[in-house]
Amino acid sequence: MRKINLFSAAVLLALGASVASCSDESGLVDNSKVEVPELKGEQEVVLKVASAGDGLVSRAGRPLYSSEAAQKIDKVKIVIVKCAPGNPAPTYTVVASKLIEDWMNVSQDYATGGHGKQYTWRLGADEKLEYDESSQDTYMVYAIGYTNAGLYKTSLDNFENLTTGDFNWVSSALTAENLAALDLGEEVFAGSLENLTIDKEGGFTIKTGGENVLTLHRQVSGITGYFTNVPTFPAGKQGDVLGVSEDNYLAYTKGLKLQLVSSNANDQIIFAGFNSSFQETGKDVKYIVNGSQSGEWNDKNSALKTKFDEPNQSIGAYKIYEIKLESWFPQGDTSKDGYLGTLDAYDEQGNPNDNWVSPYGSGNTVDFRPGSVFAGKFVIPFTKVPNTKTLELQLVATKELPATASAGDATSLADNPIVAANTIIKSWRINLSSTDEQLGTTAASNHVEVVQKDGIPAVLTGNNSEEKFDSYSIVRNHLYGVGVKSTDGYDPDKDKPEDLSKGQTLILKVNDNWELIHKMEIE
Repeated sequence: MRKINLFSAAVLLALGASVASCSDESGLVDNSKVEVPELKGEQEVVLKVASAGDGLVSRAGRPLYSSEAAQKIDKVKIVIVKCAPGNPAPTYTVVASKLIEDWMNVSQDYATGGHGKQYTWRLGADEKLEYDESSQDTYMVYAIGYTNAGLYKTSLDNFENLTTGDFNWVSSALTAENLAALDLGEEVFAGSLENLTIDKEGGFTIKTGGENVLTLHRQVSGITGYFTNVPTFPAGKQGDVLGVSEDNYLAYTKGLKLQLVSSNANDQIIFAGFNSSFQETGKDVKYIVNGSQSGEWNDKNSALKTKFDEPNQSIGAYKIYEIKLESWFPQGDTSKDGYLGTLDAYDEQGNPNDNWVSPYGSGNTVDFRPGSVFAGKFVIPFTKVPNTKTLELQLVATKELPATASAGDATSLADNPIVAANTIIKSWRINLSSTDEQLGTTAASNHVEVVQKDGIPAVLTGNNSEEKFDSYSIVRNHLYGVGVKSTDGYDPDKDKPEDLSKGQTLILKVNDNWELIHKMEIE
């Protein structure tokens, strides 16, 4: 064997892992040329997936439970595109393609400790690309990794079936049914490697220099919320319920829900404008929005529409996720302390009781701290709305809390409840830390890019485009989470749900296997 100049495409899927376990991915990605037998007249593409950890649970289309590395890619579709200069515009033609199915089973382990998977695609005689000394053409390798039953499958069918022919950047929209069900996104990966040429020996080289490495990254954002001790009353109302019927109070608390709302939302992903140079957290970080609204957006987003709590609920918002508290506390606030949390999850002897249960199951699936609640969503990235806060957490009463008449008072109080149904009891504004890197180092910071349909990112401009601590964009491959949930399992030393009974700042962090660690705050 000898090292020959073949194209090695290392597909690094930036799989969320704990901060402690994977702050440096450089040891997981082998960017060297691949040792292969010398076979003249053939070309190879080697795809690699670094899973960034041992003993991980893989599942297709996984929900976002934590920042832990846990991802199964069922399919990877890869195409080689000829980019021919032209006047007035270049042409892009798919000249070779490969659909890799059942990725986790057909690929092989590489590196030590089972840290990655690799698959070799050897182009046959009818697929190989010929060297042409006079040609000005270059080539691009473009790939998308996704799940068999994913939300984007229908939209990706055309790309999955593409073998040769005209190439366009892939745009994928969710269906109306998925959007109405609050499934704003699912984990999906993509990337490209451009400016490839074919040398005299038939191998791939990069025209502008550098290593032949293709990196696939998440094309969505992640948002999680991990809370405990959720208040059940509006401020100043707790004293009013001392005489309330216990049955009425428990029914009311079982109807409470937390919901996260945003100033903007998108239903379509543009798979373009990749930051393929990103290999290691904290290096070559980009702030990219690759989401947009499809032509059907206004017809199918009514289920998401809501309002911010302030001022006067006059500003429109969109629901990202909701947590029905009865799903976690089936009997309500049994401790009667005005909070749904730790005291409701244990009996008087300090043993776990049956009034707290994770709706996600337990054991081999996912576990949480007793007395806590959790939600997580993959979200299609979106730009900020100028002069409007980006995220707000709301506590909503879906059932009224009726007042109880005092002894001898025959007057009905049914029309004057202590808390009316479908009202926002309390809200918290979620902010970026003033020192967060997304805000930059100067007041004039302006580095969020929006991917256009032609695949070219355009930097936001204008006075209102500056990223601010309370008005910021949700960008691709960044995880925004209130509370700390580093693994799918419950780790009492690492799990830190935020206590909503306190008025302190709540911190949002971005895991280091995503593109950057943010620290965010909630008021």
